[in-house]
Amino acid sequence: MTEGGSTNLRRSKKSRWWLLMALPVALAGVHVARAWAFGGPGMGMGFGPGGFGGEGSPAEHQAFMQRRLEKALDLVKATDSQRAAIKPIIQKLAADMKPIHQQHAQVHKAMVDAFAATTLDAAGIENLRVQASALMDQASKTITTALVQAGNILTVDQRQTLIQQMRNHGGHHRHGF
Repeated sequence: MTEGGSTNLRRSKKSRWWLLMALPVALAGVHVARAWAFGGPGMGMGFGPGGFGGEGSPAEHQAFMQRRLEKALDLVKATDSQRAAIKPIIQKLAADMKPIHQQHAQVHKAMVDAFAATTLDAAGIENLRVQASALMDQASKTITTALVQAGNILTVDQRQTLIQQMRNHGGHHRHGF
Protein backbone atom coordinates (compact mmCIF):
# COMPACT_ATOMS: atom_id res chain seq x y z
CA MET A 1 0.00 0.00 0.00
CA THR A 2 1.29 3.43 -0.86
CA GLU A 3 1.82 6.13 1.68
CA GLY A 4 -1.07 8.07 0.14
CA GLY A 5 -3.33 5.01 0.33
CA SER A 6 -2.39 4.49 3.96
CA THR A 7 -3.23 8.11 4.72
CA ASN A 8 -6.60 7.76 2.94
CA LEU A 9 -7.35 4.58 4.89
CA ARG A 10 -6.57 6.32 8.19
CA ARG A 11 -8.67 9.30 7.11
CA SER A 12 -11.51 6.94 6.10
CA LYS A 13 -11.45 5.18 9.50
CA LYS A 14 -11.38 8.56 11.25
CA SER A 15 -14.35 9.73 9.16
CA ARG A 16 -16.35 6.64 10.09
CA TRP A 17 -15.47 7.08 13.76
CA TRP A 18 -16.62 10.71 13.64
CA LEU A 19 -19.79 9.66 11.83
CA LEU A 20 -20.56 7.11 14.54
CA MET A 21 -19.91 9.73 17.20
CA ALA A 22 -21.86 12.38 15.32
CA LEU A 23 -25.11 10.41 15.11
CA PRO A 24 -25.83 10.39 18.88
CA VAL A 25 -24.65 13.99 19.10
CA ALA A 26 -26.95 14.94 16.23
CA LEU A 27 -29.88 13.13 17.84
CA ALA A 28 -29.15 14.88 21.13
CA GLY A 29 -28.88 18.16 19.23
CA VAL A 30 -32.30 17.61 17.67
CA HIS A 31 -33.73 16.99 21.13
CA VAL A 32 -32.02 20.06 22.60
CA ALA A 33 -33.06 22.23 19.65
CA ARG A 34 -36.63 21.04 20.03
CA ALA A 35 -36.55 21.76 23.74
CA TRP A 36 -34.97 25.17 23.16
CA ALA A 37 -37.49 26.04 20.46
CA PHE A 38 -40.27 25.09 22.78
CA GLY A 39 -38.90 26.98 25.75
CA GLY A 40 -36.60 24.47 27.40
CA PRO A 41 -37.17 21.42 29.54
CA GLY A 42 -40.31 21.65 31.61
CA MET A 43 -41.08 25.13 30.35
CA GLY A 44 -42.01 24.50 26.80
CA MET A 45 -45.36 24.50 25.20
CA GLY A 46 -46.36 21.95 27.81
CA PHE A 47 -46.31 24.84 30.30
CA GLY A 48 -44.89 22.87 33.18
CA PRO A 49 -44.26 19.38 34.43
CA GLY A 50 -42.62 17.34 31.70
CA GLY A 51 -42.73 20.11 29.12
CA PHE A 52 -43.94 19.65 25.60
CA GLY A 53 -45.88 16.43 25.29
CA GLY A 54 -44.15 15.08 28.39
CA GLU A 55 -45.24 13.86 31.75
CA GLY A 56 -47.76 15.65 33.88
CA SER A 57 -51.50 15.75 33.67
CA PRO A 58 -53.36 18.48 31.81
CA ALA A 59 -54.44 19.81 35.22
CA GLU A 60 -50.78 20.06 36.31
CA HIS A 61 -49.89 21.87 33.10
CA GLN A 62 -52.81 24.24 33.54
CA ALA A 63 -51.93 24.93 37.18
CA PHE A 64 -48.31 25.61 36.26
CA MET A 65 -49.33 27.98 33.48
CA GLN A 66 -51.73 29.75 35.83
CA ARG A 67 -48.96 30.29 38.42
CA ARG A 68 -46.64 31.72 35.76
CA LEU A 69 -49.35 34.02 34.48
CA GLU A 70 -50.16 35.26 37.99
CA LYS A 71 -46.50 35.89 38.71
CA ALA A 72 -46.10 37.89 35.48
CA LEU A 73 -49.26 39.89 36.13
CA ASP A 74 -48.13 40.59 39.70
CA LEU A 75 -44.74 41.72 38.43
CA VAL A 76 -46.29 44.34 36.14
CA LYS A 77 -48.91 45.30 38.73
CA ALA A 78 -51.72 44.48 36.30
CA THR A 79 -55.11 45.97 37.13
CA ASP A 80 -58.13 43.77 37.74
CA SER A 81 -59.53 44.71 34.32
CA GLN A 82 -56.21 43.81 32.63
CA ARG A 83 -56.16 40.47 34.44
CA ALA A 84 -59.75 39.79 33.41
CA ALA A 85 -58.93 40.57 29.76
CA ILE A 86 -55.68 38.59 29.61
CA LYS A 87 -56.78 35.38 31.33
CA PRO A 88 -59.19 34.29 28.55
CA ILE A 89 -56.44 34.89 25.98
CA ILE A 90 -54.13 32.55 27.86
CA GLN A 91 -56.90 29.99 28.35
CA LYS A 92 -57.56 30.03 24.61
CA LEU A 93 -53.83 29.67 24.01
CA ALA A 94 -53.76 26.54 26.18
CA ALA A 95 -56.73 25.09 24.29
CA ASP A 96 -55.19 25.95 20.92
CA MET A 97 -51.89 24.39 21.90
CA LYS A 98 -53.36 21.07 23.08
CA PRO A 99 -53.73 19.50 19.60
CA ILE A 100 -50.28 20.80 18.65
CA HIS A 101 -48.85 19.07 21.73
CA GLN A 102 -50.58 15.83 20.80
CA GLN A 103 -49.37 15.97 17.20
CA HIS A 104 -45.85 16.79 18.31
CA ALA A 105 -45.80 13.81 20.68
CA GLN A 106 -46.81 11.57 17.77
CA VAL A 107 -44.13 13.00 15.47
CA HIS A 108 -41.52 12.71 18.22
CA LYS A 109 -42.40 9.05 18.78
CA ALA A 110 -42.27 8.40 15.04
CA MET A 111 -38.85 10.09 14.84
CA VAL A 112 -37.50 7.94 17.68
CA ASP A 113 -38.95 4.83 16.03
CA ALA A 114 -37.42 5.84 12.68
CA PHE A 115 -33.95 6.17 14.22
CA ALA A 116 -34.40 2.87 16.06
CA ALA A 117 -35.12 1.02 12.82
CA THR A 118 -32.59 -1.42 11.43
CA THR A 119 -32.36 0.59 8.23
CA LEU A 120 -32.71 4.35 8.29
CA ASP A 121 -35.25 5.78 5.85
CA ALA A 122 -33.77 9.18 5.01
CA ALA A 123 -36.87 10.33 3.12
CA GLY A 124 -39.18 9.25 5.95
CA ILE A 125 -37.00 10.95 8.55
CA GLU A 126 -36.91 14.11 6.45
CA ASN A 127 -40.70 14.01 6.22
CA LEU A 128 -40.90 13.77 10.02
CA ARG A 129 -38.48 16.69 10.35
CA VAL A 130 -40.67 18.75 8.04
CA GLN A 131 -43.73 17.82 10.12
CA ALA A 132 -41.94 18.77 13.35
CA SER A 133 -40.84 22.09 11.83
CA ALA A 134 -44.39 22.81 10.68
CA LEU A 135 -45.68 22.11 14.19
CA MET A 136 -43.05 24.43 15.68
CA ASP A 137 -44.10 27.12 13.21
CA GLN A 138 -47.76 26.59 14.03
CA ALA A 139 -47.00 26.77 17.75
CA SER A 140 -44.90 29.89 17.28
CA LYS A 141 -47.70 31.63 15.37
CA THR A 142 -50.27 30.60 17.99
CA ILE A 143 -48.12 31.81 20.86
CA THR A 144 -47.18 35.04 19.07
CA THR A 145 -50.82 35.83 18.36
CA ALA A 146 -51.70 35.37 22.04
CA LEU A 147 -48.71 37.44 23.14
CA VAL A 148 -49.68 40.31 20.85
CA GLN A 149 -53.27 40.18 22.11
CA ALA A 150 -52.16 40.16 25.74
CA GLY A 151 -49.45 42.73 25.04
CA ASN A 152 -52.02 45.13 23.64
CA ILE A 153 -53.82 45.03 26.97
CA LEU A 154 -50.70 45.97 28.91
CA THR A 155 -49.16 49.41 28.92
CA VAL A 156 -45.79 50.10 27.32
CA ASP A 157 -44.26 50.39 30.80
CA GLN A 158 -45.71 47.03 31.83
CA ARG A 159 -44.35 45.36 28.71
CA GLN A 160 -40.96 46.95 29.35
CA THR A 161 -41.02 45.52 32.89
CA LEU A 162 -41.57 42.04 31.47
CA ILE A 163 -38.80 42.52 28.91
CA GLN A 164 -36.41 43.73 31.59
CA GLN A 165 -37.23 40.69 33.72
CA MET A 166 -36.39 38.41 30.78
CA ARG A 167 -33.16 40.31 30.09
CA ASN A 168 -32.16 40.09 33.74
CA HIS A 169 -32.42 36.33 33.44
CA GLY A 170 -30.60 35.94 30.16
CA GLY A 171 -33.80 35.58 28.17
CA HIS A 172 -34.54 32.27 29.85
CA HIS A 173 -38.07 32.68 31.12
CA ARG A 174 -37.75 29.57 33.28
CA HIS A 175 -35.68 31.67 35.71
CA GLY A 176 -37.86 34.74 35.52
CA PHE A 177 -41.55 34.40 35.96
